[in-house]
Amino acid sequence: MNQKYLAVYTLGLDEDIQICIKADAENIAAFIAKYPLAPKITMETLEGHFLLNTRLGFIDKCYDQNYLATQLIPVLAPMQMGEHYIPEIVAITDYSELTAEDAPPLPDWNAWRDYGITDEDFPAFRKSLLEMENESIEVDSEEMER
Repeated sequence: MNQKYLAVYTLGLDEDIQICIKADAENIAAFIAKYPLAPKITMETLEGHFLLNTRLGFIDKCYDQNYLATQLIPVLAPMQMGEHYIPEIVAITDYSELTAEDAPPLPDWNAWRDYGITDEDFPAFRKSLLEMENESIEVDSEEMER
């Protein structure tokens, strides 16, 4: 998972939460473990690309299965079972704190799964998106004036 920050929001709490958190496994796990009764928690990139959601404290869907298995579950499970304390959540409360260096890169997981992009097709699809992102856009100044 290649993001520095994630947009996180809850659905179904008396007072739902919308927050930007640091995107490391311990911080993500802390948020999930802190709100085990949240009917739904959704985490996505700052550009709106889906990463995961939970239902009542359990991960329902996660598009980055490698990250889930190797980094998130090993940290989350001990917190949920009370074997490890739940640390404070590191969040950004003032978006002006974000810099250009914090801009989210294109996800390195298949965030387009719901749009018909298979895991097998994803590497080529991501490569084409990166190429489009890096292409210089030539603009005819006369066209812009119209």
